[in-house]
Amino acid sequence: MAGRADIVERLRAHGVLGGAPVVELEWLAANGELRPLQRGDVLSGRSMGEVTTLNVMLTGRCSLYVDRGRSRKRVMEWVAGEVTGTLPYSRLTVPPGDVVAEEPSDVWAVSRDRFPEMIRECPEVTAILVHVMTDRARHFTSSDLRDEKVLALGKLAAGLAHELNNPASAIVRSTKELAERFEEVVATAKALTGAGLTAAQFAAIEAVRDTCLASPERTWSPMEQADREEAFTDWIESRGGDPTTAAP
Repeated sequence: MAGRADIVERLRAHGVLGGAPVVELEWLAANGELRPLQRGDVLSGRSMGEVTTLNVMLTGRCSLYVDRGRSRKRVMEWVAGEVTGTLPYSRLTVPPGDVVAEEPSDVWAVSRDRFPEMIRECPEVTAILVHVMTDRARHFTSSDLRDEKVLALGKLAAGLAHELNNPASAIVRSTKELAERFEEVVATAKALTGAGLTAAQFAAIEAVRDTCLASPERTWSPMEQADREEAFTDWIESRGGDPTTAAP
């Protein structure tokens, strides 16, 4: 009897249920049991099967951990003065994750089998718990939406990074190729200057260049490119030239 009176006093000081009529708190005290938890103890979890009790947090702190793909995320926390577990009219059977004690805690547990009588004998406690259930459902919905938005944002960021990386890589390659071509132009200019060409020979070179610039651009396949390079090499060698001087 003394133990029950102590539980009633602790329930009267409870943040969520303390405002209910004393007679209803006395019913809760007479129809539950104290569950002391140590840090790391699992109050409820998937490995334990269905959630079968209403858990009134008298002291301590518990957290709900849910697997989100490759990570384990803490999605809710309950401290002294709050309630967790199954609630009247709730369809919760299998918990979404593990409820773990973060520190030594005292929990007053009321079996789900007592709910029909509790609904009949404790209307105000029942109404309070229904509000708690509504708030909990709202929290889970907002948490899921937030996770979906974060996931979508991550995919968008990855796609954007990929789209930016492609042109950036092309720019880097083109810049490197431009620097190489510039060195080739300088080397070619030096070679032409030292060759002692006549005005007529320079005019012939200019004519060839103009012809090349006037020709429509065409993309050659690797096989066609190899055949053209081989033919050009043969043409240079047939005239006693060094084909390495014409290497691209």
